[in-house]
Amino acid sequence: MKELILHQHDIGEFRSWLNLNLDGLTWQGRFKKEFESFWNSFFEEDLSLKELMQRFDYAYSQVRIGSLSSWFLWLRDKFISYVFIFKNQSIEQIAEETGLSASVVATILRNFLLDEYPHLDQYFSEVFQVGNILSPNLGMTFSQIKKDINIPVPASGSKEDEIMPSMEVTLFDEWSLFVKRMRSDFKSKQFDLTKIKERTTFVKQIKIVQDIAVLLLVFTLTIYGVKQLNVWYERYLSNKVSIYEPQFNWLDKSLVFKGAEKKPAKEFKLNFNEIKDITKGEIPTEFFDPENYSEESEVTLTSFENIPKNLSEADKESSVYEGDSENPNGYRETKGGTTKIYRLMMTSTNTYAARDKINSLVDKYGAEPVGESTPGQDVPGGVYYNVYVPKKNFKDFMTETMKVEQAKLFENNTSNVKNVPGKTRVFIMVKSI
Repeated sequence: MKELILHQHDIGEFRSWLNLNLDGLTWQGRFKKEFESFWNSFFEEDLSLKELMQRFDYAYSQVRIGSLSSWFLWLRDKFISYVFIFKNQSIEQIAEETGLSASVVATILRNFLLDEYPHLDQYFSEVFQVGNILSPNLGMTFSQIKKDINIPVPASGSKEDEIMPSMEVTLFDEWSLFVKRMRSDFKSKQFDLTKIKERTTFVKQIKIVQDIAVLLLVFTLTIYGVKQLNVWYERYLSNKVSIYEPQFNWLDKSLVFKGAEKKPAKEFKLNFNEIKDITKGEIPTEFFDPENYSEESEVTLTSFENIPKNLSEADKESSVYEGDSENPNGYRETKGGTTKIYRLMMTSTNTYAARDKINSLVDKYGAEPVGESTPGQDVPGGVYYNVYVPKKNFKDFMTETMKVEQAKLFENNTSNVKNVPGKTRVFIMVKSI
């Protein structure tokens, strides 16, 4: 079977058909140069379909942020749909060149065409029913489907309400690091994805060993330092403490003391009354009685005014550095906003149930979608949120949202992006497991 080679005009046709939103991808064009550099390096000219699939696998395995992984998975699925429709490749051919199973390829194609033609659900379910290598549908092509039901070629690879074509991938801190590492690996004459994965795993293991070694070293040095400090302090105290003996240099040793004269002791007679007078003393009239002692009563605050101000309210006050920019470049108005953004990475066995709970919290706390995005949008691997949350409701919103499923919260402080004043930007990715 002849290997499929993708030329430059094929890549250009795919990009036009995909209908990417560059303003959204590049944050109003600020990172357009970086995105174009990524695209040209990733989709090089005269690559085979197999080589391109290796690059998609490489990107998916190297990024660690769930949103970027979903974006690369979405891009791969769209490219497979493009090859099926415009290159007239069968399910079997695509599966063989991409290294994916035929059932996975059939599922990807079914989902794409079903989004375009939802009324043909039963037909596409039968056509893309591929269970094993003996399935008669392995040789199915888009030309045969078009001939059977006479449907037009999809005009675009993405819909207007789809979030992936405009996801702000260049905003992530990991994006620039990934692109730099990707260009270095792709330029290598011996690009071996297996070796790269092994190298990445080995580097992670080395880093873990280094962290453990550093912790052990710090612990050992701390114990040794405390021990030496105690020895030094003991010596210091012993040097400071001295025993002084009295020196009687002024004593005249030539002096001779006369002995005491022996005189008979006089006898003193006391009668009974005189003895009583000697032993008589003042009788104490007051003394400490533990049985009658009572503790001081506890002090009770009678007014909430005496309680100090809650320090958590401090982060609701605007910084003195906010709002200084004059918005000279015509970008979106963010005067007075903060530069902090939050990402909540969540895993769930039932993403739709989790989405319903999060949607109720979005309505409850007045969160608003960013741009034309839809809260709880379906993305490959889960659902995605890109919303603005009022600062006064931010902590309550995040507290209740993190109780929906197991989640991790990340905070980023960007130097060139500001939120809308009075609101905090939150990305939520619910990954299906």
